[in-house]
Amino acid sequence: MCCLFAVAGLPSIAMADRTTVTIEALGAPSDDAQLRKRVALMSSRLDDEEVQFSGTDAMAELKVLRSYVGEKRELLDERREILSMMGRVTVRSALLGYEDGIAALEELETLSEGDDRPLGRRLMDRYVHAELLGAYATIPGNSASHALSAEQYGKAALLADVYSGYSDDQRAGVREKQAFQLHEAKRYEEALALNQDVLSRGERLFGKSHPKLKTVLTNLAQNLHAMGRKQEAEPYLVRVLEIAEAEDDLETIQDMLFQRGVLAYELGRMDDAKSFMQSRIERLRAAGDTAWLATAEGDYEELLQRLGE
Repeated sequence: MCCLFAVAGLPSIAMADRTTVTIEALGAPSDDAQLRKRVALMSSRLDDEEVQFSGTDAMAELKVLRSYVGEKRELLDERREILSMMGRVTVRSALLGYEDGIAALEELETLSEGDDRPLGRRLMDRYVHAELLGAYATIPGNSASHALSAEQYGKAALLADVYSGYSDDQRAGVREKQAFQLHEAKRYEEALALNQDVLSRGERLFGKSHPKLKTVLTNLAQNLHAMGRKQEAEPYLVRVLEIAEAEDDLETIQDMLFQRGVLAYELGRMDDAKSFMQSRIERLRAAGDTAWLATAEGDYEELLQRLGE
């Protein structure tokens, strides 16, 4: 499962052909005025897509600024901005662990009362929080974070509904990501309901046969399969295959033939299972795709062994 609908992008901190800025270790600010100046400078750097800098150095500076702010009521706006930036730096840097960004955004959420920052920034905070939790959940032992990620995507989706800077396509994308995390949290019925909503949105936007629907259709099949409703999953795989055939998407075609073969086997339709697997091999052989062909042949041999042939 994954997301195909468009959502707001998060550019990397370190990218080629951009101006490199060094973030110096300056120590604690001398006063509130200097604190505000340094917060504004960090914010401008993060907002400037033409600037790259070290995520590690940026996080170190933000931690110094956060320590200075403490619980000062008169610096609450700056505290919110610092915590937001800690999340943004974490999600953009491959060298930082997830924990600092997650902790900062958890703290930021406790400061939501009276938060009058632009809606787009508050939406991005929830989205970034969800992204970090989802990534953290993939680390062994952290699977509980899938549910927390889904919760944050849900909050982002509610903000996206009233944010004029998002398109209907992007709003569907946030919900598709939420459904993915719900599935990973084994909350299949909720994931199914949400993916059905995403599919309805996608069909209204693009029609019933648009390539953008391939992912959500696949996700719906996986939701149903996980719930033991395997026969209900098959029509979604059929639709994905038909869309892939129309655009000559060989990678998806061969994957759907494999998925349909596996499903047919699970449903006790052994002849269909063999037929799908053989068709997969024939399509890949005709296309000269040797890498996938070797995999397909191995999968077919495994099927025959299971069938005792």
